[in-house]
Amino acid sequence: MKFSNNALSIGSVMGIPIRLHISLLIALPFIMTYFPTLSLGFRFLGAIGLFVSVALHELGHSVVARAKGSHIIQIMLYPFGGAAMMSSIPKRPLDEVLVAIAGPAVSLLLGVLGVFLHIFYQIPLALELGVINIGLVIFNLIPAFPMDGGRVFRALISIKLGRLKATKIAADVGKFFCFLFVIGGFFYLHSLMLAFIGGYLYVVGQAEYRSVQQEYYINAQPIQQNEFEVEVSPPPYASTESFGTRLRNFFKR
Repeated sequence: MKFSNNALSIGSVMGIPIRLHISLLIALPFIMTYFPTLSLGFRFLGAIGLFVSVALHELGHSVVARAKGSHIIQIMLYPFGGAAMMSSIPKRPLDEVLVAIAGPAVSLLLGVLGVFLHIFYQIPLALELGVINIGLVIFNLIPAFPMDGGRVFRALISIKLGRLKATKIAADVGKFFCFLFVIGGFFYLHSLMLAFIGGYLYVVGQAEYRSVQQEYYINAQPIQQNEFEVEVSPPPYASTESFGTRLRNFFKR
C-alpha cells in the first residue's frame, strides 16, 4: 500500500489502479451505520463489502471503456461512491451507453447474488449488501448527468442533436435533480450525504459541459450562434447525415 495525494493505493485489478481517498477512511464509522441490524464486526465487514461493490461497479465501467479505446488512469473510491478516471470518454452514442450501463449491470449482478446467498445460506450480511447494490442500480439510473442514467440520456439524444447540445440538455436536466437531492437531503430525508452528492454532481456536470464546449471551440468551426452559445459542424457523430442514417450508425460496432 502507498499513500500519496490524499489517497491510499490498495492495488490494481486488470492493470487498473484502485485508490481510497482519505475522506473515505475518515467516514468509515458513518458508513458502518448503513448496516444497523448487524453486530459491530459485521458492520465493519459490511462497509468493506460496500467499498468492494463500488469498486466492482467502477471496474465494470472501466473494462468496457478500455475495450472502446479509453485509457483508464485509476479508480478512486470516495465516501459517496467511486469514480473511474479516464483519459477520454467514448464519443459514439452506443459506446457511451455501453460504458454507462456496465457499472449498474455489475451492481445488479451483485445485488441478485447477495439475495440468493441469503435465501439459500441465510447470510444476513449478503442480503444487506444485495439490497444496497440493487438500490445503487436504481439510484445510478436516475437521469441526473453525469450519473450513469444521465450519460445514457445524453448519448441517446445526441443521435439527433449532436454531443454539444445533448450535453447542455443533459446538464440542465441534471441540475434539476441536483436541486432535488440538495433540498431532499437537507430538509426532508435529513441526509447530508444526499445533499453533498447533489452539490458534487452539479459541479462535475457543469464542468463537463464546459469541457465539451471548449473542445468544440478548439476543434471545430462555428456555423451559427444559437441558444447553446456555439454551434459546430460536423460533430463526431451528428453530421449532415439524416436522422435515420445516424440511428443506424448508433448500432454499428
